[in-house]
Amino acid sequence: MKRTLTLASVIALIAVACGSSEATTTTAAIDDPTTSLPTTTVAPQTPTPTPDPTTTSPPPPGEAVASTTAVGVLQPYSPDGGDLFAPGAVEAHWYQWDGSYVVLYRGFDADFGTEICAGNSILIEGAGFSNVTNSPYLGEVDEICVGAASIATPPRGVDACGPLLYYLTAIPIDAEGTLYGTLEIGTAAGFEGQTSQTASDATVPTFEPGLEGYDLPISNVDAGGEVSCHA
Repeated sequence: MKRTLTLASVIALIAVACGSSEATTTTAAIDDPTTSLPTTTVAPQTPTPTPDPTTTSPPPPGEAVASTTAVGVLQPYSPDGGDLFAPGAVEAHWYQWDGSYVVLYRGFDADFGTEICAGNSILIEGAGFSNVTNSPYLGEVDEICVGAASIATPPRGVDACGPLLYYLTAIPIDAEGTLYGTLEIGTAAGFEGQTSQTASDATVPTFEPGLEGYDLPISNVDAGGEVSCHA
């Protein structure tokens, strides 16, 4: 009897111990390796463009001007004409535009600031001088073109594009004779200057007045190249 109680007591004690162990057992949470974390999509950042430093665009290329064979060399026609510029240093290059002759005074630097009275005409055999006009550059008619028979009115007359001095004349392209291109100063004392002569030629190349620039061919009196009318 005494042994039976003892075994029962032991069995009871073991049962209590086991129950207590189960009650206090904590199962640790195990991360499921198959569980994905929330995906966060990061929008790509577009870099803010840095403004380019201010630059000056080069001027557009000038209109290409062809060479002309109608060329006259200016020489003094008066005692002091050589004082305006060296004899032979300026040439009159003849072109056409819209039915009229245009003359380019190559070798004369219009940027230099020299006042001049430009003029031109055509000598027709048996009829004398025709279509004579003058036009002042950097001066007034009553100061540097005194005594001129006819002053050109726009759009005809002298103009400049950088160093280039040119003149839209009143001479029709179909006129036949000798072309005169002149640079002079007319005062109350008379005219002093230089003039040139060359035969008329209705096939001369074109030259359009009033453009923003020109690309000139080389000549005997200057190197040619691009000139800008708004430099």
